[in-house]
Amino acid sequence: MDNTEELTPSEIIMFRAECYKVGDGGGVFSLYSIKSDVRKIFTEKAFSDNFKLLTKDSEHAGIKIVSENIKKSLAEVKYIEHFNENGELRTFYSKTFLIKEADVWRILKEKREIKIG
Repeated sequence: MDNTEELTPSEIIMFRAECYKVGDGGGVFSLYSIKSDVRKIFTEKAFSDNFKLLTKDSEHAGIKIVSENIKKSLAEVKYIEHFNENGELRTFYSKTFLIKEADVWRILKEKREIKIG
């Protein structure tokens, strides 16, 4: 059983942050839609290996959901996310688009809108 089956779009984003915190690239990969560019470009192993490289000098430092809009099987979540990269705190305003696949929300596309500060 998939432990994300009953999560809302915002909860999927929070779960992705938790996977990031513990270095679980496979967990992050599992949250993406089969229609996403991530799934079209990477295998799970390749994504996990790339995830390790991209996050080796970074740790997740917090997330705040700003808004969640759901329209039928599509959703948009806007949030502020903090990362500690090489000892420097970086903050981003981002949005993620999700799609419902077999009654489970999956990430379709992510966009970092603005680096704050």
